[in-house]
Amino acid sequence: MLVLTFEDNEDDMMKRILSLINTREEVIQMSGMNEHLLNFKGLMIDEVQRVIIRENQEIELTYTEFEILKLFAKHPGIVFSKEQIYDIVWKESYSGDYNIVMSHIRNIREKIEDNPSKPSYIQTVWGVGYRFNKNLIA
Repeated sequence: MLVLTFEDNEDDMMKRILSLINTREEVIQMSGMNEHLLNFKGLMIDEVQRVIIRENQEIELTYTEFEILKLFAKHPGIVFSKEQIYDIVWKESYSGDYNIVMSHIRNIREKIEDNPSKPSYIQTVWGVGYRFNKNLIA
């Protein structure tokens, strides 16, 4: 705790106040520094910079692919139907063919999985939808 007394001169008192304010701002900034990073075994997602790092290499994703992957990664273990994915990512209801969602998920798997036919990150829950593997949380 900082104590200021009236015996301090004005300049010293201002320096102490400014020092205290600066220190508190740094602590506040540092406390929220990594909240935008989603870390998993072998995979890091930076929500702010929209960057995917897989085994120390940057992976290029389209806007929609990134949004789908971010949705899964922010909710590991939660199953999303194709309809829910479309509604959330495209921000509108869709009553047609959801193959577009499946196509984007296939593209994401090809880019981030070691073996896209046996995915470890994005799992299929047959007859229900897709989920991010909660066992890969770092």
